[in-house]
Amino acid sequence: MNSLRLLLIVFLSFILWQFLSQFFFCTQFSFKESTPFKGDSVYNPYSLVNSKHWKKCNFHAHANAWKGITNGEGTASDVHHAYDSLHYNVHCVSNYHSIDTNIQSQANYIPAYEHGYNILKTHQLVLGSQKVCWLDYILPQTLSNKQDILNYLSADTNAVVILNHPAMREGYGEKDFLYLNNFHCMEVLNPAGTSFPQWDAALSAGKPIFIVGNDDIHNVIKKERLGRMCTFVNAEEENKDMVLHALKKGSSYGVIIGNTQHADSIPLLKGLTMSNDTIRIEMDSKAAVISFIGQNGRNLASFSNTEKAQYILQKEDHYARAVITYQNGTGIFLNPVFYVQTSNPSQGVVLANIPMTMFLRALGFSIAGTWIFWVYIFLFGKAPIYIPLPFLSKRARKTRLWKKKKPAVLT
Repeated sequence: MNSLRLLLIVFLSFILWQFLSQFFFCTQFSFKESTPFKGDSVYNPYSLVNSKHWKKCNFHAHANAWKGITNGEGTASDVHHAYDSLHYNVHCVSNYHSIDTNIQSQANYIPAYEHGYNILKTHQLVLGSQKVCWLDYILPQTLSNKQDILNYLSADTNAVVILNHPAMREGYGEKDFLYLNNFHCMEVLNPAGTSFPQWDAALSAGKPIFIVGNDDIHNVIKKERLGRMCTFVNAEEENKDMVLHALKKGSSYGVIIGNTQHADSIPLLKGLTMSNDTIRIEMDSKAAVISFIGQNGRNLASFSNTEKAQYILQKEDHYARAVITYQNGTGIFLNPVFYVQTSNPSQGVVLANIPMTMFLRALGFSIAGTWIFWVYIFLFGKAPIYIPLPFLSKRARKTRLWKKKKPAVLT
């Protein structure tokens, strides 16, 4: 009986701790609704790209880890070999809360892991960090929970923080992007589902967030998802610093690889230039359609059967991103150009709400203290705790404590 009691107490205490840590002990934030891109200058993430320096990358892949508890088949070596066979320049194994070091001696090695073990798959991909952040909130997360996690992950200034598959289980809702900050990219392209509404929501809120495409492969043995989606990054060399810098600046684009597309002949961006407010795009091969998308995902213009297109960006557009599609199903998704007030676009700052944080933590400690008190009673049946009340006289307190039979709180 005692062992059953203890087991029940441990289980309920764990549930209570998760609840308190998420909804009472987590830092609370004062969110301000973001505004669309504006300014007199235009930020062009492709202004310095060299068309000879495109590197094909996959940052999100899983191997067998944690003795098979997590979803992953095949070894890390199997994953790296599979992407080498498709001539990827950079490929990562990003197991849950585990950094793969299998190819750390190679120049193109980037440490990576997928963060998150919550029930709604509010996950993040962390590139470039040397250690794992274990903090997470298991239950459906509030805005403050999500912001708190992003703050912890982005505290490493060398890392790139990517929101993984935000559309999956609505881990991140479209309205979240009116408020959330401190992340660099979004995994818009994932075989489990694309997240264009979420990306356009972030861009429409004036957040300079750049696209990433990944296979998110879980079974490399069966080659499920292998070589279906990728990211092209403009970096002179295949090394961590250059690749991560390009991701942060948006000198990259996402690709959905068509079923009949040869792995070594994926269309490449030759250039995207700005002249005053005119955007000019040139691809290295003729596309079926080149479209421009703006504020709230609105279609701004489309051009057919061409490798070149141009569009005059209007103030009310706030941003414009290009989508280039081909007859074989391959799709190229460029990062946006957008209006800015400074040369270095930023997301702004979300400040902690100290009074609300302190209030909730005090309330949380009160709940925890009450729980501990009743656990003691539950386990031992009585609680011989005597607290002299301050409003009683000295004589009454002495009588209460020493001359009366000590009462049991619960019998």
